[in-house]
Amino acid sequence: MALPLEGIRVLDLSRLLPGPFGTQILADFGADVIKIEDTEHGDGFRHAGPNINGVSARHMTLNRNKRCLSLNLKMQEGRQIFLDLAREADVVLEQFRPGVMERLGLGYEAVRAVRPQIVYCSLSGFGQDGPYRTLAAHDPNYMSLSGILSLVGRAGGPPALSGLQVADLSGSLYAVIGILIALREAERTGNGSYLDIALFDSLIGSAVTAASSYFGTGKAPQRGEERHSGRYPFSDIYETSDGEYLTLCAIEGHFWRNLCKALGREDWIERQYVEGPEGEEMRTEMARIFRTRTRDQWFAELGPLDTCIAPVLSLGEALESEQATIRRSVRMHEHPEAGSVPVLSTPIAMSGVDLAVRRPAGRLGEDTDAVLRDLGYDTSTIAALHRSGAVSGPDPDAA
Repeated sequence: MALPLEGIRVLDLSRLLPGPFGTQILADFGADVIKIEDTEHGDGFRHAGPNINGVSARHMTLNRNKRCLSLNLKMQEGRQIFLDLAREADVVLEQFRPGVMERLGLGYEAVRAVRPQIVYCSLSGFGQDGPYRTLAAHDPNYMSLSGILSLVGRAGGPPALSGLQVADLSGSLYAVIGILIALREAERTGNGSYLDIALFDSLIGSAVTAASSYFGTGKAPQRGEERHSGRYPFSDIYETSDGEYLTLCAIEGHFWRNLCKALGREDWIERQYVEGPEGEEMRTEMARIFRTRTRDQWFAELGPLDTCIAPVLSLGEALESEQATIRRSVRMHEHPEAGSVPVLSTPIAMSGVDLAVRRPAGRLGEDTDAVLRDLGYDTSTIAALHRSGAVSGPDPDAA
């Protein structure tokens, strides 16, 4: 059965996490994603540990089902190959700082001149305009400047760093959404689009409840002030007798009622939204109760009772849980160098579609010669391009 995005060709000029995470989704659903890297080192995640038999686990997780082309875009020959590819492509995704692609002569206008239907997505930290457009930053910096980091942590305490790269991932998902919308528009009208996707914008655009609080009151919410973030005892993190933790988020009245009955504290039912000393007294008593049993004992007892309670699992526990197994959150595949390795699945379950690992994450430039042959380059021309340094990589068909 054909995959939904078969026939869509994506030129992927991104690296590390944001862009590759997005193009991974497109590749899993059948798009021909050509990962374009420099001729010397390639994507930094190729060299990031931990390694499995010498191959980066990050690289294998983010770059399956893609073809790997190693191209020197600083050389005219390399730029010409890119434009030749663009003539037959549907999508370009680039992740350089604003202005880099234009200086290379490969910006949106240059690509549109050879492919009017192109969907050209620039994924950057702060977008193509604004005072921060060229500011160097990583995920915690984007979270800081977007106001999101100010919301993470406990009331009265310092901001807390996230275990996930929230900006990278949210920006990547918005890029995929934008690309799919623009592809539909190109199909309908024959005209391509330029997408300016910023990690900063993606965070602000996702701050739905916090921004609504600000718009409604004129006051920016602080850490621990929202219903879901610890303002009230019914939404907090509690330690258990084994030194583990539970999350409780019984916001709706019927969930809170179920919890109170289960704990034998029906006197709390009408006091759900108490604050101040009375609220802290309730929180202290609730903390005492939860310290009387283990994490898993509490979840086994209260989980089935519609109380919105859950154990704080380690990532390893979560990946190996029955729920993750049934949902196929992790897939095993055979990598020619690393052997049998697990990778995260793309979490979109679609009827009739099997998101198999059809092609393991490749070596730097592994598909260079095959891609060039697809473009009509003959053997002598390909050899000359290798000698000049415009391309690099082994010919997988020569073995």
